[in-house]
Order: sequence, then C-alpha cells, then structure tokens
Amino acid sequence: MESIKPRKGTRLHTFFLRYLLFLCIGIILLVALLMGLFMFAFSANIILPANYAETQITKVKDHIASSSLVTDNMIPDLVDYAVISNQGKYLSGNLTEKEALHAFHLQQKGERQSSSRFYTFIEREQEVCILRYSLVPEYRSTIIRKYLPNPQLTVLLLFILGVILQATVLAVHFGRRLKRKMSGLQVAIEKIQNQNLDFHLKPSGIREIDDIALSFEQMKEALNRSLTQQWEAERSRREQISALAHDLKTPLTIIRGNAELLQDTVQDDIQKEYNRYILKNTIEIEKFTKQLMDISKMEQHVVNAKTNVELDSFVHKIEQQMKALALEKRLEVDVVKDKLPAVLMIEEELFYRALLNVIVNAVEHTPNNSKVTLSVAGELNFVHFTVTDSGPGFSSKDIKEATKQFYRGDPSRNSAKHHGMGLYIVESIIQKHGGTLTLANRSITGGGKVTITIPTSGL
Repeated sequence: MESIKPRKGTRLHTFFLRYLLFLCIGIILLVALLMGLFMFAFSANIILPANYAETQITKVKDHIASSSLVTDNMIPDLVDYAVISNQGKYLSGNLTEKEALHAFHLQQKGERQSSSRFYTFIEREQEVCILRYSLVPEYRSTIIRKYLPNPQLTVLLLFILGVILQATVLAVHFGRRLKRKMSGLQVAIEKIQNQNLDFHLKPSGIREIDDIALSFEQMKEALNRSLTQQWEAERSRREQISALAHDLKTPLTIIRGNAELLQDTVQDDIQKEYNRYILKNTIEIEKFTKQLMDISKMEQHVVNAKTNVELDSFVHKIEQQMKALALEKRLEVDVVKDKLPAVLMIEEELFYRALLNVIVNAVEHTPNNSKVTLSVAGELNFVHFTVTDSGPGFSSKDIKEATKQFYRGDPSRNSAKHHGMGLYIVESIIQKHGGTLTLANRSITGGGKVTITIPTSGL
C-alpha cells in the first residue's frame, strides 16, 4: 500500500485559492448572463429605457399647453401630474396636494429635481401643469411593475442571490472534497482509540494533511512498540505469577499432608497448638495461591463458551448454597425473585463463582442470628442480582476502591483471611459478561449492598 511521503502534494492555501478562483469565474459568468438578459429585455421591449417618460413628455408637451383642460388621458405612462394655479392653488391631478405644492416651490426656485424625481413644468393660461417622472428603466407591463421591483433592483437582487447560491454550492463541494481527504485521519484516530494499530494512511494530495498523517504513522509505530513491550511485560508477569502459584502447590500439599498426619500422633498441648497454626496458615496460603491462579487465567482470557442457563434453576442452586453457608451462624436466608427471564446467557461456572464470592462475603460480615438477602430482578434486557447483609456496611473508601487488586480496606469490614482480591475477581468476571458491579449500603440498616447487573443476551 502506498505510504505517506513528507512534503508532497498541494498546499492547503492553494486548495482554498481554487475555491476563490471558481467563485470569481462563477461571478463573472453570472454578470455576463444578467447583462445578456437585461439587453435582451430591452431589445424585446420588455423593459423601457430610463428616458422613456422624458421622451413621451416631449411629444405631448405642446398638446398639454394648448388644451383647454388637462385630463388623465393626456399624461404619458410612468408620469404623475398636477395642475396648480399661478397663485399656488391645487386644482387637479394624481399627485397629492402636498407633493404638488412641493413641486411648485421647486419651480419658483428654478429647480427641476428633488431626490431621484425629475419635474417638467408646462405653462398654461393662469396655471401650471407639473409632470413628475424618474430616469430609471421600467417594465412595460403594468402587472409586472406592480409585483416586481424596477429592473435595476431586480438585477441587483438576482446578482446577490446568484453569488450566495454559487458560494454555497462551491463551499459544499469543496467541503466534501476536504472531508474525503481528511477521512483517513478520522479512521486513524478511531483505530488508535480501539488499539488497532494495523493500518496505513493513503496520501491525500494536500501537503499539510499528509504532514499530519505522517505524524500519525510515526506515532502509530511508537505506540505499537510501546504496547508490544507492555503486552510482553504483562504476559511475562502473568506467566511468572501462574508458574509461582503452580510451584507453591506441591510444597503446600506436602506441608499440609504432614501437618494432618502429625495430628494423629501423640502431642502435648503446645505441639498441638503449633500444628494447628501450620494447618490454618497452610490453608490460607492455598486459598491465596488459588486466587492468584484465577487472576492469571482471567487476564489471559481463558474463558469458556457462554450458554443459555435456566435462570430459575440457577437461582435455586445459589439459594441452597446460601442456606448451607448460613447454618454455622444461624442466619436467615431470604431469596426474592421478580420478573425473571426464562434463560440467561452466561458462563455458568464462572458466574456462579462470582456470585457465590459476593454471598460468602455477605455471610462473613453478617452477625449471628441476622439475615442475608438475595434479590434477583429482571428489567428490560438486564438482570439485577442484589446481595444485602446486616453487617457494618462499606466505608466511603471501600465503595470507591474495594474492587482494586490487593485492596484490604476497612478493618471493620475485613479480616486477615482476606487478601484483597475477591471483589477484584468478581468485577473481572462480571465485566467479561458485559455487566457492572455496584457497591453501596442499605439506606435503612446500613448493611452492605452489592448489585451485579448483566445483560440477558450475554453481550
């Protein structure tokens, strides 16, 4: 696959200059088109020239001056008029009296223009006919004049709309091109986020983007080396832990076996006490070793296939084990089931160990003659397993850190029998099932409350 080479391709500012070039060419073509349409409208007599009204006034001026009475049909199209006596009295016309008097005052001053309006004054006997007009092109059709602005303003509006439309179309087009050229960077970011470093970036053709892509390639290689070293170190650590745990099993079995044999021999009280210490701590070391092996297996992703497990039967199995664990402390066991799905997709043995670990902890921290509760409730596509006890509950530090490896926690909640890996192992198993582990305390009694939530599909 073609690899990124530094300092090749088009510069980014050249890419944007092309956009400006196309925009300028489009504007020139638009101006030419509008001018062509404007000239065609003149030649087809759709638009009247700017001096049309002035020309028509010249033709009818003598007729208006000699007529006994000025009427509307004498006034050319596009022209407004008023008749005023020489004393300044408004007589007739379609100009308002105020407009007519304004024009009369202009005549007195010898002026013929006010703002964009022009005036022609025709002297008659004892009166003046005032004609007002504009020197702008107009549509010949009165209907078009009624609903559209004058041709000059129409052309300006069409020009503005055309420029906006061209700029929008070109911006969308060039934006999509730029997005396609940058798509490789987005793909690279997503793959790096997912720790997938098996990718190569194609050259985009833009120098600045390719420079960034080259940096991504260099970062990918550095990250790949770093992750490879980290994975190798983790693999070596797991292998060492696993090997150490296996190596400990044989001497521990021999020590425990000999200690058990010594129990059958004649011993004084001090020897018996020492022997009990040996057996007790040998058993604790064996438990610790088993936990190390469990952690090593999970970190190596040694897992079995998930299967559909009948949930009611699984809960019954857990309930029987709870009752057996509760016998020594004469605890009341309460199992509550609500809206259970028929089956649950899990690794049955692994999940059984995780849930039983939580129950064992609850039993250990519950005082004699108290109560331990297991609640199993179905909700949409999830199942919640909640174990509550009657003990002292979790401290605020426990709730935040109890699932960390080797965390021993509050002495009121833990004892020397614990090595700080139970909840760590539980959470690892639950995460493999796509679920969550939540630690809290009961709002009424203050006892510990552990909730396991997993999807029914096992995702």
